[in-house]
Amino acid sequence: MPDKRHSYSFPTRIEYGPGAAKDLTGIIKEMGLTKGLMVTDKGIEQVGTPEVLRGHFKAASVDIVTFDDVKSNPVDDNVYDGTKLYKDSGCDFIVALGGGSPIDVAKTIKVLATHDGPLEQYDDAKGGDKLIKDNMPPFFAIPTTAGTGSEVGRSSVITIKSTNKKTIIFSPYMMPTIAVLDPELTLSLPKKLTAATGVDAFVHNIEAYMIDTFHPFADGLAKEGIERSYKNLPIAVKNGTDINARGEMLMASAMGATAFQKGLGVNHSIAHALGVYFDIHHGLANAAVLIQVLKYNAGDKTVANRIAALGPIFDVSKDADAVINAIESWLVSLDMPTDLKAFEITADKVQLIEEYAQEDPCYPLNPRKVEKGDVTEIMTKLI
Repeated sequence: MPDKRHSYSFPTRIEYGPGAAKDLTGIIKEMGLTKGLMVTDKGIEQVGTPEVLRGHFKAASVDIVTFDDVKSNPVDDNVYDGTKLYKDSGCDFIVALGGGSPIDVAKTIKVLATHDGPLEQYDDAKGGDKLIKDNMPPFFAIPTTAGTGSEVGRSSVITIKSTNKKTIIFSPYMMPTIAVLDPELTLSLPKKLTAATGVDAFVHNIEAYMIDTFHPFADGLAKEGIERSYKNLPIAVKNGTDINARGEMLMASAMGATAFQKGLGVNHSIAHALGVYFDIHHGLANAAVLIQVLKYNAGDKTVANRIAALGPIFDVSKDADAVINAIESWLVSLDMPTDLKAFEITADKVQLIEEYAQEDPCYPLNPRKVEKGDVTEIMTKLI
């Protein structure tokens, strides 16, 4: 569609490289900010990374209060509690430290810092983006995983308890002031989590690439992100201290989140349902569903041709089946699931998952039109 009118936007300022997180504290000091809310989670606290960052802020004479009550699949109460602490403490900026969950919660605290609740009124699927104004505090995102790419994104995904649905809160004003990609902060990530989050980045890139929208910028980033993930994730899993592989995965993650402004597809719709109903880690859910979704999408000739074009990245012929087989072998080598058998999902839950997926905002964007019953067919093959 090169002859049609399009509008594009790309991410925020990025500070990349070892030591970038320490340097951020000086940048914040120079901006005249004095007290921040750090949003993280208890798992990251146990590793000790927040304490290191608090030390950097102390050295820069910048006060920090910490909110670490963030669930792996965050809910609106996490946002409300964090917002209360931000306001009660008299903060003037927010810094997120962690994976996609703390970053998404912090990004949404940024909204409620200056906007009234409840959160569900800002649901992007219902036009809530129009209610979000450019009057929010500075926000700095520091990922400790290479997966969601939320640090360069303009949205967050929060489960609203009243509806029990993962809800997208979106606005270009939600984009972080600065995204800090410091591979040193990802060195302590365990192998299993490195693999799961890395596969999430891979799925972002390949789903975005398959979407039939004219966006050559995003397509180029997606292909780069696919290749970087494929080549560097096994290295990062095998040797977590490889700073180059860790850095490449942070870039692949940011590329995926930038590329998926094109959209995502039914892989994410199913993964979202699995997260809500079975609390399956998002990366594991995406991995488990990927092969069957790729096979489903390859049933459309145009999508099959796009998949086939990726052959050189995987050192196989330009054939969709060959590419999918290579991806399956790659997932197995990373000890990632390629089905849902280990999660003991019973057949009576399949309809529930299909119904949830049909309401998910990614569902209608899938490159192959998803008909009623298709998710059930995919799920039946997975369980």
